[in-house]
Amino acid sequence: MHKEVSPRLLLLALVHMGRWESRILKLGDDTVLVECGPMRMFIDGSVRGVRQPEVCCEAARYAIEVLEEIAACRPEMERPACEIPEPPENAFTRTMWAAALAIGDSDLTPMAAVAGTIADATAGYLTGKGLTRVIVNNGGDLAIHAVAGERIAVGIRSDVDSPAVTHRVVLSGEMGVCGVCTSGFGGRSFTRGIASAATVFASTAAIADAAATAIANATYLASPAVLQRPADTLYPDTDLKGVAVTVSVGRLTSAEVTRALARGIDRGEALANRGLIMGACVTVQQRTLCTARFDPFLKPL
Repeated sequence: MHKEVSPRLLLLALVHMGRWESRILKLGDDTVLVECGPMRMFIDGSVRGVRQPEVCCEAARYAIEVLEEIAACRPEMERPACEIPEPPENAFTRTMWAAALAIGDSDLTPMAAVAGTIADATAGYLTGKGLTRVIVNNGGDLAIHAVAGERIAVGIRSDVDSPAVTHRVVLSGEMGVCGVCTSGFGGRSFTRGIASAATVFASTAAIADAAATAIANATYLASPAVLQRPADTLYPDTDLKGVAVTVSVGRLTSAEVTRALARGIDRGEALANRGLIMGACVTVQQRTLCTARFDPFLKPL
């Protein structure tokens, strides 16, 4: 299986050409759904246990505004972050650029942090309105906020193509985790790796998003079971021109799975040791490992 189009780029193309549709819906449980092109975001916010759907609707409108600003800056976001000599003027694209640059992969573009950046901005809008518990789910990339005493249980999927939740992490305001993002083969964007999921916990969703991309990419290994092709042969408008991306993963040997997991976890540990992330878990063909310091928080279901 492979993805013919990178929806992150398609989203920006639709907005840039003015061919989008958007809607904001207040759902029965007082969460809010905002859809804009292929973007599908759920917003849940409360003050000491009391849901605030009207404020969440305001945040949904703000999320669309953020998307419009990013879309207008698309051309400068298509290069690797390390090749962009100066910080972008726009605050949101500057956040994307800084996140990708901090992770340090030579081919990582600011687009690796776009979903997390929009989620962060939306969550920040809500906390600025005084909400004490916020969950913004931007297509599976989460920006969360909980004050001291609040708890948020986050379900973790071991396969980005499956809705099944296999693990759980309970986060508190004291932990400082405000971003939980996942990347992997079969997800919304291209990957160079073979992990079915790489989930990162960080202080912002922008950093978690970029780090998840890098960790998932790190799981690649050469194998007869793995097929890659240049990204621009699959989607000419990609920001990954000339970069080989994974298009299929067959059955791996046990030794191959072990090596791929080790590469992903090693990349996660390196980022954790630099203080960029708090932890990561990686799954390759039903086997899941977690970085050492975050392992006690990850519970199988």
